[in-house]
Amino acid sequence: MRPTPTAKSGPASVNPGSQRLPNNFSDLVTSWAPLFLHSGAGWGPRSLFVRAYMKHTEPEQVKNVRRQLAALRHLSLRRHSIAELASRIRRLLAGHPVRCIELPAGVLLYRGVVREEPPTYWSEVSYPPPERVQHDQRANRAGQPMFYASATWHPPFFEAGVQRNDRIVISRWKSQAPLRLVSFHEPDQCSDDPHSNRNQVLGQARASLPEPARLVAAFLTRVFIKSVSEQNSHHYRLSIAVAEACELGTAFDGLLYPSAAMPSPAHNLALHPTCLDNGKVQLQYVEHLRVNRVGTEMLDVCSLDFANRFDQQGRLQWLNQPGNWVLREAGRSIIYQLSPSGGWCS
Repeated sequence: MRPTPTAKSGPASVNPGSQRLPNNFSDLVTSWAPLFLHSGAGWGPRSLFVRAYMKHTEPEQVKNVRRQLAALRHLSLRRHSIAELASRIRRLLAGHPVRCIELPAGVLLYRGVVREEPPTYWSEVSYPPPERVQHDQRANRAGQPMFYASATWHPPFFEAGVQRNDRIVISRWKSQAPLRLVSFHEPDQCSDDPHSNRNQVLGQARASLPEPARLVAAFLTRVFIKSVSEQNSHHYRLSIAVAEACELGTAFDGLLYPSAAMPSPAHNLALHPTCLDNGKVQLQYVEHLRVNRVGTEMLDVCSLDFANRFDQQGRLQWLNQPGNWVLREAGRSIIYQLSPSGGWCS
């Protein structure tokens, strides 16, 4: 997805360089493989994949999938526990391929936290401690933190729902090792055009899938892009059940799913906290910004302060100056002089 243009508002207006997903997402994907959920045996490849999906799927398989999806749609999520829903999801996924996207080391991720004042410690922009996770979220239960981030710079503003004059902290993170992500929406087939319609692009991307897989992919994608508020927070139970069926932290590092807050395709990630605990993902910088304007295709923001270092106690070392491209890319300034002999030396 191309970076959202940023309006100019004085010398401190910024559009931090984002890690843009290329037009062909496979440029970043080192590999993907269909994995199957085996009854009682966890996730793994299956040699029958080609034989089963290169030929026409049996109509009875399609009918069975339709019946399972219809039953899930008509469930009262208020009455069913996450554990019960996860059991149903596992039955749905058993025998069906699930795409695992493997992203290489070096991928940049962005996370936003609305804050009036800049944080003191870098842990304040990481995943929260369990006691602060008081409600269910997209891929985790209350009391069980998850690290949420986006593949590009601008979705965190929309995910946070910021308005004019709000202040937000944007942190950039970098993967130090490959990340294995479950995906249901064929991200390597989605264009990054910010003017495109998200649902139309997602539909086109899964059009080539055989019917059982296409039905399951469409259903699970809709689960993750459903708008959820305090009034219907019980709808999170189903997306949490999907995440738990995928065994994040053991079988996979996390989930890759479309942003529910943006009308165009944008990629969000839910990473298990062990990715940070084990050093798979590390902080690069933190930037405190003021929001001047938010639009579908425009973000007008002003950088207030910047930190790209922290001490042994994890205390962020704020520079008391706005961020800029050199700072974001960890550049440093060195003075050189031209010596009388004609050579340059520092």
